[in-house]
Parts: sequence; C-alpha cells; structure tokens
Amino acid sequence: MPSAMIIRAAIRSDLGAILRLLRELGDTTHTQSAYVRMSSAAVRAWTRMENDPDRTVLVAERRNQIIGTLDLLVVPNLTHDAQPWAMVDNLVVDPDTRFQGVGRALMEDALDRATRTGCYKVELLSHESRQGAHRFYTALGFAESAEGFRRYL
Repeated sequence: MPSAMIIRAAIRSDLGAILRLLRELGDTTHTQSAYVRMSSAAVRAWTRMENDPDRTVLVAERRNQIIGTLDLLVVPNLTHDAQPWAMVDNLVVDPDTRFQGVGRALMEDALDRATRTGCYKVELLSHESRQGAHRFYTALGFAESAEGFRRYL
C-alpha cells in the first residue's frame, strides 16, 4: 500500500525542493546549479509570492519529500459580474512518482481552491508538443479553447 500523500500550501523551507522540481520544465535560461542553490533573486521572488494573498504554490508531499508542485494565481476581474478567474502554472511531478495520481491530486486541490474563491474559470497553458500533458488536462475536464501567443522580453 503506497504511503499517504498530502497536498498543502508551500512554505519557505520548501523552496529548495520546489526549485529542484522546476528544473524538469526544461527552462534553458538558467543552469541546473542556479536552480539548486537559492539565489537571492529566487528568494526575493518567493518572498513576493508568499506575501501575495492571490497566489498559492501547492506542493505534494509523501514521506516528508516534496514530489510535486504547482502555482495557482487568482486574478481579480471586472467581467463575469466581477468574479475572479484562476491560472495554473508550473505543474511538475517528480519523474520517479509520475503516473501515481500526484498531478491529479495537485490539480484537484487547485480547482477546489479556485471554486471556493468564487472563480468562474481556471486556465492553464501547455506547450503544443506536450501531448501527454494535454491528454491529462482533458481527462480533468479542461478543453482546448484558445490559441495562445507569447512575446518574450
């Protein structure tokens, strides 16, 4: 029987583990060592994030190990009777624990939080090449509904 997993809001002492997981996203603008050590920029960003009442970084934890994370941002809104909407970003599961329900548990917690906050929708972006991720999001009830554009600065 697998050990219990908990989903919770991340705390400052989780930052190192979160940064290690985020390496899996393949961000090539930083070296791996930059992710592992907690740069002053990462600590400053974390401080802003943890002080933002509309931002929650979730972690999945099993046996005192962080095995997954995602970032949930609730966005105030003037349309839809001023109901907020939410954005999910940076969903990552440790490669050794994929296909064990970790991502689903993180997403279900994020969807529950968005619902309790009164959000009328939850959006996320996924690179067009990540077909497995697209099947996962579709299984969770997400639908392709827009074409995205980016401009890196």
